[in-house]
Amino acid sequence: MDQTTRNLVNYTLSADSLLSESALGRTTELLFDSIACAVVGAGSEAVALTAKVARRVQSDPGATVIGYGFKTSPELAALVNSMMVRAYDYNDALLGHPSDMIGGVLAAGEIAHASGQEVLQAIGLAYEIYGAFERSVPPRMKTGFDQGTFMNVGVAMAAGRLWGMTGEQLANAASLSLIPNIPLGVSRWGDLSMMKGCATAFSVRNGVFAAMLAKEGFTSAPEPFSGIYGLHYMTKPFETHLPLDQSGRQRVVEMTYVKPLPAENNTIGVLEMAPRISAWAPADQIESIDIELATGYEIHLADEPKYDPKTRETADHSFPYMLARALVDGELTLDSYTPERIADPSIRPLMRRIKVHANAEMRKIMQESKGCEPKPARIRIRAKDGREMTEDLMGHSGHPDRPQGARREAIDRKLDICAKAIGLKADHREKIRETWWNVARAADIGEPLKTLAGICSF
Repeated sequence: MDQTTRNLVNYTLSADSLLSESALGRTTELLFDSIACAVVGAGSEAVALTAKVARRVQSDPGATVIGYGFKTSPELAALVNSMMVRAYDYNDALLGHPSDMIGGVLAAGEIAHASGQEVLQAIGLAYEIYGAFERSVPPRMKTGFDQGTFMNVGVAMAAGRLWGMTGEQLANAASLSLIPNIPLGVSRWGDLSMMKGCATAFSVRNGVFAAMLAKEGFTSAPEPFSGIYGLHYMTKPFETHLPLDQSGRQRVVEMTYVKPLPAENNTIGVLEMAPRISAWAPADQIESIDIELATGYEIHLADEPKYDPKTRETADHSFPYMLARALVDGELTLDSYTPERIADPSIRPLMRRIKVHANAEMRKIMQESKGCEPKPARIRIRAKDGREMTEDLMGHSGHPDRPQGARREAIDRKLDICAKAIGLKADHREKIRETWWNVARAADIGEPLKTLAGICSF
C-alpha cells in the first residue's frame, strides 16, 4: 500500500483516533443537528423518489431508512439518509458539509449492533479523515472535484472500524471507495438540480459499499494515491496528516459550524443582519447592496441563474434571492423556499440591486485557515436618501466557539423548527429529543433509530 493509505489504516486502527470527552460531546451535538435536519428532509422530493427505489431492495442484514422506518441494504439506507440530512442545506458546515457522512455511519453501525458510543467515535473518525484531506488537497480540487471526493474514504474507514476489519481489508476499502467514485463538481454550479443536495450522498453510499466488499475479501489497487495513474497523477502529490491538528488541541468535530439558517454557509453572516438592515432602511428605500466574498463565490452564489431561481436548490444558493427574501419577510426560514415564494416576481427588482463581488484576499484568508474556517464578507448598502452602511464579517452565530449552552439551545430550536414544518406531534418530537441527546448511552444504535419511524410515508 502507498503511504497515504498506510496512514489511513494506521490511524483508523489506533487509539489516537478516539475522541476526548469534550469532542465526544461535540459529536453528539452534530449528530443531533443532523437528525433534526433529517426529520424535515425525509419528506423532500428527491428523498421520496430515492426511498421508493430503496424500498424495493430487501437485505439481511438491513439498515433503517429514517422517516419511513423500513429496512433496506446498508448502502441504500446510507444513500437515502444522507440525502435527507442535506436536503434543505441546513446541516453543519466545514469545508463542505461533513455531517453528510452521518447517514452512512449510522447504517454501518446499525448492522453491526454498535453502541451509541461506538457510532459517535466512528463519526468523529470520518470527520477527521474528511477534514485532513480537504485541508491537504491542491486548490484546484476544490472546484473540479466535488466535496464528496473524500467522504467516501471517511465513511469506508468508519464502517471498517465499526465492523472490526483488518488493516488489509481497510486498505482495500479505502482504495475501492476512491478509484471508481471520483465525483465532479459540476453539480454545484449554474442552474442547480436535485443533485446539488444529493451529490455527497452518492459518495457516502459508495463508502459503505466499498467497506462491504472489502470485508468479504474484494481487493483493489494497493496504491490508489501515489501509484501509476493514481489520484496524485491527476492532481499533484500532497501529504495528509492525521489527526488534522497535529498539536492535538482540536478535532475536526470541534471546528464545525452549526447552521442557524437554511442557507449556504458563506451567506449566513450577512443574512443574519437582515433585521438590522430593515430597521436602518426599508427594502423599497435601498438603492444598492454590494457584497464582497472570497473569489469563486461570486459565481457560485450570484451567477445569472441565481437572479431568477426556478428550483429550491438554486434558491438556497442564490445570495440575491435569500437576502431579498429575508429583507422583505424579516427572516429566512424553511418556508422561504416554497415554489410560490421562489417564483415571487415582486422581489426580483430588489434582487437585481444586490451584487456579489470577488475578493482575492478573502480567498487567501480562507485557504490559510487552520482551525474553524473563517467566512469573510463585506457588505455595503446605499439607501436612496444617500446614507451608507458598511460592515465586515468573519462568520456567523453558528460558530463552533459559542458556549455549549448556546449551541445546544440553537440545535434544540432547530428540531422544533423542523418538526413544526412537517406537523410532527409534540410527543413524537420530544421522544426524538430525549433519545438523541442521550444517544451515547444506547447499547445498540438500532434502538434510537426506531424513534425516527413514522415521520413520513409514500
